[in-house]
Amino acid sequence: MERILNYMAESLLSIHPSATILEASNYMHDNGIHSLLVEDAGEYIGIITNHDISRKVVAEKLDPTTAPVSSIMVFPIIKMESQKSMEEAAEVMRDNNTHHLVVTAGDQLLGILSISDYSKYLVKKFKK
Repeated sequence: MERILNYMAESLLSIHPSATILEASNYMHDNGIHSLLVEDAGEYIGIITNHDISRKVVAEKLDPTTAPVSSIMVFPIIKMESQKSMEEAAEVMRDNNTHHLVVTAGDQLLGILSISDYSKYLVKKFKK
């Protein structure tokens, strides 16, 4: 059984909820990532993804230069224990209609598992 821990990205970059959507987008681009945790006063309160930016900004006619991250972030954060299987992760993603899971070990956040990470797992699994 393949575990989430083996496929997650260990990056836990974050942005403040009052930052603009444009700042978040630039930060993701500069770091080569597709999601950012939203952090306020040392606590992760949400997540913002490229998908949120591309879909919600246009649909809601938001100005990314002024609209805050908090206006499109997803909360609460969906978490999964690092020792869970990749199959369980796929079920949670499907059931919650999300492409990103925050990976934990107890109360500690370890990383993020994305749908892209799951795709890499599938390629490896069926290549055998």
